[in-house]
Amino acid sequence: MTLRVVIDTNIWIRALLGGQVSLPVLMALRAGKYQGIISDALMDELREVVQRPRLKGRIDPFDANELLELLEWYGETVELRTVPPRCRDPEDHPVLSTAIDGKANAIVTGDDDLRADDQLRTAMADYGIQLWGVQSLLAAIANDRL
Repeated sequence: MTLRVVIDTNIWIRALLGGQVSLPVLMALRAGKYQGIISDALMDELREVVQRPRLKGRIDPFDANELLELLEWYGETVELRTVPPRCRDPEDHPVLSTAIDGKANAIVTGDDDLRADDQLRTAMADYGIQLWGVQSLLAAIANDRL
């Protein structure tokens, strides 16, 4: 069974900034180690965030475009239909909906509003979705497990 994963925008941004912790997530997607699940809402968010003034000069436009193309080609795009469980930050709803509607196994995020919220963790577990950091994803890939 292929691991189905939603990668939160904050992880992609860290990878684009050359973050040594997040870069393996990008390399694993390129290598087909997991199925990336995306939505138009998450793609729009990524396009918007890379253009923010505080990041624009630090992110190579070529790298940003390459990531967007990689996600469009290799990501499975899902249409958002589900209203997700409540979370601390309503801006995280597209990530949750993408995971639910994409029947993901996990969301990989650096966002403490998602990972540290025990009620949300329980609610997402009811959908079969775990909330992981980068190291949990890399361990799951290395061990070939969900």
